[in-house]
Amino acid sequence: MHPLQISGNVKILAALFIGILFGFILVKSALSNRKTFMDQFTFKDNSFAIIFFISITVGVPLCYFFTKYGIINLHPSNYRFWPIVAGAILTGIGLVLCGHIPITAIASFGTGKLYSLIVLLGMLLAFPVTKVTYPILNDYVFGKPDPVNLNALAQNSLFFQGKTAMLYFIPAICLVLALFLRLIQRSSGSKSKKEEH
Repeated sequence: MHPLQISGNVKILAALFIGILFGFILVKSALSNRKTFMDQFTFKDNSFAIIFFISITVGVPLCYFFTKYGIINLHPSNYRFWPIVAGAILTGIGLVLCGHIPITAIASFGTGKLYSLIVLLGMLLAFPVTKVTYPILNDYVFGKPDPVNLNALAQNSLFFQGKTAMLYFIPAICLVLALFLRLIQRSSGSKSKKEEH
């Protein structure tokens, strides 16, 4: 049992507290709004990409050091290449069509936006559809041999070896990208204000 592992009622209370806090942050930062996601694709609002890159910048070193000192346990396993590719494609399509990911759809629904309920129902329908189509997908897509062993790659990755390239270089690149996107957003915003005047 690692230091952050909890169980019982404490686990439920912690989940409720973190969920409410995270939902509050999503709503206040406007990430629960569909428009924020849709504007990201046209670079009108880079908030989503900026937060994504900053999350990597902070999360990668934290995960490494928490794992190193036994605060959390990370054991990557059972990764399969083609299911990940299929899931990434479907997630991208869903994000473009709906303007939501599951957590933002829940937060948006909590603010009273009924459109989010339709998105959530569509996500719930994915479970029976996946169950029905899995045998076919397994034969024609998932059953193909993986071009790369993701489990071995993850276990022997630079991250778990604590190499500088993964631990510092990639977070630094993500931070630079976040700052760049922020500058683009600020400059484009100032240009649009000048055009209005």
